[in-house]
Amino acid sequence: MSEVTVSFIVINTIGTSVGTFVNLFLCYVAIFYSPPIIKTYSIILINITLANAGACVTGFLLQERIIQDKKSLFYVSYGPCSLLGERFCFNVFGCLLHCHTHALWLVFLSFAYRYYVMIKREPSRLALQLSILIIYIPSLIQLLAMFSQEMDIEEIRNLLHEAYPEYNLTGLTVTGAVDSFQFAPLYTLIHMTVISTPISIGIHILKNKIVGLLQSRGVDLSSKTRNLHAQLLRTLRFQATVPLIYIFGVFCFFSSHFWSHPIIEFFTVIPPLLVPILTPFSCILYVTPYRHYVFRFISQKVHPKNSVQTTMSMVCVD
Repeated sequence: MSEVTVSFIVINTIGTSVGTFVNLFLCYVAIFYSPPIIKTYSIILINITLANAGACVTGFLLQERIIQDKKSLFYVSYGPCSLLGERFCFNVFGCLLHCHTHALWLVFLSFAYRYYVMIKREPSRLALQLSILIIYIPSLIQLLAMFSQEMDIEEIRNLLHEAYPEYNLTGLTVTGAVDSFQFAPLYTLIHMTVISTPISIGIHILKNKIVGLLQSRGVDLSSKTRNLHAQLLRTLRFQATVPLIYIFGVFCFFSSHFWSHPIIEFFTVIPPLLVPILTPFSCILYVTPYRHYVFRFISQKVHPKNSVQTTMSMVCVD
């Protein structure tokens, strides 16, 4: 196994493990420690953390490398999913992509929710849950399409060997799509690249509108409510910036059409791996109730006797 492969496996294992823990921890905090004023919004946050945790878990199971040749796509898995065979690895890959796209839709919904609350009134929890269900439909279609995609593993291996005879992939789990213009791979590519662009643009448009409303004197908000909105806005700004990391993954993906190298093929999945790892830190850093709980939690673990004093000092600061 080459040094590049070993380095990727180590980075992937550490990153996905940290991402899974942080997202599940934030999910727990959001469920049990969200203040009443953002209790409804926490529904979106909980879904984001679950989607991110799903992306981290599937990323760990896969530890995948993406290879291209003309209209064919090949996925080489180095992770634990290989123990259960090619079809299982391919289905896990479908789950990974579906978690990424759904998380991006949820970030868009986060901005839409904050804007809607500021110009009208807070929607009911049922309305928000229905909204989450509606935006889940494109990702669900993508998932089901990949689950139903037929594969001839022997044909895929032969095509990969013909295209890259210098690659020694003996004993590794190889899956893919012989023709990327079939419905499942084509829909996935469009959803991951083309559709994500207007979603990202919409996120930044909503962000600018929210900033304008927060700065406007005509918005009738109490100081406490305005402060919470500002905290959430800083969170959403961070969440809007982090998905831009996907651009580097897309760049590597298209670069592999012209230059085939293991580093490029491995690095295609590294930027999407970073997004679910970095996203939860925005809430931990910028939303005061969550940040205080995390500090109290760490203080109790590191200095149990000083935890009460630390909690009181944080309350005084805010």
